[in-house]
Amino acid sequence: MLKSVVIPFRRGLATSARLLQESAPKAAAPKSAAEPKTAPKASTSGKLTKNETKVDKHLQLLSQYYNQDLLKSIKITESLVEPKPYLQLKLDPKSKSKIAPIDKGDIYRKSDPVWEEPILYPNQGEGRTPYPEIPQVRSPDRPDLKLRLMEPGEEKKKTIIAGGVRTPRKIAEELSDLTGLDFNYLNRLYVRPLVMKRVSLKTSKGNIPNFFVLTIVGDRNGTIGLGIGKSRDGIRTAASKAHWNAIKNLTPIARYENRTILGSMEYKFHACRLTFKSAPVGFGLRVNRNVFEICQAAGIKDLSGKVYRSRNPLMVAQGFVEALTRQRSIEELAANRGKKIVDLRKVYYST
Repeated sequence: MLKSVVIPFRRGLATSARLLQESAPKAAAPKSAAEPKTAPKASTSGKLTKNETKVDKHLQLLSQYYNQDLLKSIKITESLVEPKPYLQLKLDPKSKSKIAPIDKGDIYRKSDPVWEEPILYPNQGEGRTPYPEIPQVRSPDRPDLKLRLMEPGEEKKKTIIAGGVRTPRKIAEELSDLTGLDFNYLNRLYVRPLVMKRVSLKTSKGNIPNFFVLTIVGDRNGTIGLGIGKSRDGIRTAASKAHWNAIKNLTPIARYENRTILGSMEYKFHACRLTFKSAPVGFGLRVNRNVFEICQAAGIKDLSGKVYRSRNPLMVAQGFVEALTRQRSIEELAANRGKKIVDLRKVYYST
């Protein structure tokens, strides 16, 4: 039984070895040293090479447009061009060719002073521009400019601290130099931002962000100012601009007994309708929140009022400030009614 198994296995190994030997490539016989080497056959067709054919075609094309003298000069010029840089320019369009250095003695590079004279417009004298210069006034976003009221020879005061943020004291110093008001008065002013928001201008190229701030300023003694500031640099720059503009717009208002308004008042500002009434002592401020801040800045302590229709903070603030500045004085009220000033005291409380 064992022999019958081993014999077929041996026969299979011999058969596989024989098949592998037959399938292997036969090794080439080594060449003898005495065998002579055959030389390459020379082309006897007489045809031109590719380069010679291209040159002939190129010269044949140029001969249609140039005479023999120009063809000779073209041949000389083309022979001076190196093929490698030229090929690199053709293969790589981003590569740049070398430009010959400019001769320093070239007279064509010198400008003619006659053609450099400025053009004079009609009715324009020599040394004068056709339009007046735009006055540059110092502002929160341009602290490098001179102040309008600065005397000649006076040094600029550095109002910007480290980090580019101005403190209220520094702002008061700048405004004192700009407006001529007392520094202590400006430093004690009541300042409150009523509206602070980020707006965006929609354009075809995208959104352009901007910052808007509405600020009320007052001395709590019958003087208020409303200012608007806009800036793309940030909310702080816009708030500083609004502060400056509010102080520039300081306006006195009329008050009764330094605590309330003169009688009743109805005023319409765009889509906003305002109605206010004077109030007795201790009544307090029962008004819109934006009107409340304006009353705090103006020194009004007793007031009753209502805002109808639009309650836009900007419209409410501007309308109320405009209504306060357009109040009729107590003298006008007495003259219109034919009474004395002391006799109008009962009417002030709208009773």
